[in-house]
Amino acid sequence: MHVMEAYLNGHATTIRSEGQALRAVDLVVEYLKTVKQVSAPLSFWTPSRQLDFAGWLHRTHQHGAATIERVINVLGAAMNDAAAVKMRLDAIGQPVEGAIVSHVPKIVYQGERIAKELKLPPPKKGGYVPTMVEMATFIDALETPHLRRWVIMALNTWARPEAITDFTPAAQYDRRLGAIDLNPPGRVQNDKRRPALPITRGLADWIDHWQAEDLARFEQRYGRRPNEEIPLLVYKLKRVGTVKKAVKRIADEAGVPELTQYSTRRFMATMVRKLCPFVTRERRSMWLGHVVEEGSSTTDHYEGFAVEALEEVAIATDFVISELQKLTKTKLFAIEVRLNAAELRRIGANPKSKKALLDNGLNGGRCRVRTCDPSRVKGVLYR
Repeated sequence: MHVMEAYLNGHATTIRSEGQALRAVDLVVEYLKTVKQVSAPLSFWTPSRQLDFAGWLHRTHQHGAATIERVINVLGAAMNDAAAVKMRLDAIGQPVEGAIVSHVPKIVYQGERIAKELKLPPPKKGGYVPTMVEMATFIDALETPHLRRWVIMALNTWARPEAITDFTPAAQYDRRLGAIDLNPPGRVQNDKRRPALPITRGLADWIDHWQAEDLARFEQRYGRRPNEEIPLLVYKLKRVGTVKKAVKRIADEAGVPELTQYSTRRFMATMVRKLCPFVTRERRSMWLGHVVEEGSSTTDHYEGFAVEALEEVAIATDFVISELQKLTKTKLFAIEVRLNAAELRRIGANPKSKKALLDNGLNGGRCRVRTCDPSRVKGVLYR
């Protein structure tokens, strides 16, 4: 119990998933009370106890393998944190360097093993990916301006939710280079790497439109120009810190309950792969901020950022959003973006009719992708 309390008061307060950590700790405590082991030492968590805890989570709370894995991972994180040597507060509140324990049990049950032992469906890899129709339905259900702005930024950047709510154009948008840096000044890169990207034409137009709109509204309300930049995402006169609950509520009401604040990221990566076959996996990975295993791990440091390296992904992003626009009433472009034949050839894209998109004709059978064919060559690519 002391270890869990130390974790909640320490490291857990610094992570975005603090709410999940709090819930996981509550479940651990509830389980320990059920088995009458509230004061159990860390050695209590043997592999057999971990499996018993997993079974209890499924029986008592109907959790699936993925949720059980997340709860057990929090338990493991708390134990590992207790064994880490770092600055802590002692019994009288004085900072001391040390660890709470010297050794901790190893967490041995992960998603697939949990599913196998408990005879549950295995966790889906990669998570839920909405269809074009589902994403359009969700977008049209958004009513407040800040959520519409959020989803447009999410579609154009494929960024994680926190990177979007943190984004400040004055510090992160270089109009001269036509690039945005999703990592704000002062933030140290971590495992959730935030890349620098060429800005899409759609997002560049929106930022200009939003800033002009916000400036006009401010001057009308206060009779003067603002002293500092107005945040792009504002709700009830306060900067938006998270959209998690709002997205979940609206997705449920719109009939797409599996859609979350992360779904736009998976949606865009998947649709670019399906609709723009000439955009390589390496380029998609770079856009997502994933580490690409090519050459030295310090290559990025020496090469710097080249906008042209990810130009194809930016073009493909504008293309996918233009296809999505065929299914939505909500404006996805401040100024209509039309890709020319050369750009469509470059990414291997072929615009679809609204009917084809409604029929979800992206899956099944042998996938034949027709390239744009202004010369009537009728070339067909197979993949």
